[in-house]
Amino acid sequence: MVLFFDNTLQTNHSEFLFSKEESRHLVKVLRKKKGDLITITNGNGLEWQGELTDVSPNSTLAKKIKSQQHQPAGVQIHLAIAPTKNNNRLEWLTEKLTELGVASITPLICDHSERKIIKTPRFEKISIAALKQSQQFYLPKVHPISTFADFIGGDITNGFIAHCEDSPKELLANCDLNHQQVTLLTGPEGDFSLREIESAEKAGLRSVSIGNQRFRTETAGLLACHTVFLQHQKN
Repeated sequence: MVLFFDNTLQTNHSEFLFSKEESRHLVKVLRKKKGDLITITNGNGLEWQGELTDVSPNSTLAKKIKSQQHQPAGVQIHLAIAPTKNNNRLEWLTEKLTELGVASITPLICDHSERKIIKTPRFEKISIAALKQSQQFYLPKVHPISTFADFIGGDITNGFIAHCEDSPKELLANCDLNHQQVTLLTGPEGDFSLREIESAEKAGLRSVSIGNQRFRTETAGLLACHTVFLQHQKN
């Protein structure tokens, strides 16, 4: 199945008109023709299936056959993570988190952050490509970059902050993660500062360790999210 994406698509749409760019891709690359079946999602759980009725490099039209609204994952994970100095590593992480099915991502500016500016549209584009490739139907929400203080001052549900400080903390895999929503925080290459860890704990977040090793920022983020998903799959 080749999956297409359009965030304006709704269940009640009886037809869908592809853009000129997508039409050219359908005809020139995928060699689609009249009568072929296609699948489109809006990134919000919709799976819309249609038949191509008019096909040309400039304008391609599909008529709806059926649609299905998929239920979201059993756990909604929100990962807040400090952007890596090497932007390619955060792009890689965004791709993998989309494949995994994470609900939302917030880039964090921390005391030890080396990168404090990101281009949100770039990460949204990467997430859409990963959604289509992995044939998912829910697109993660990429939030604007936030300061650490602003983030923990917000509404955090079942929050965990992963750090490497030699202070009391639990192994994330041993925590009760069976909640509908889980918020995970992973820090920059230099880790969270003691001030940030204390602030997070005062805000109700639990300090955790992901494992005995020291992981790169993007590896820590992916492992933390996978740990939550794995526990839910076992139950």
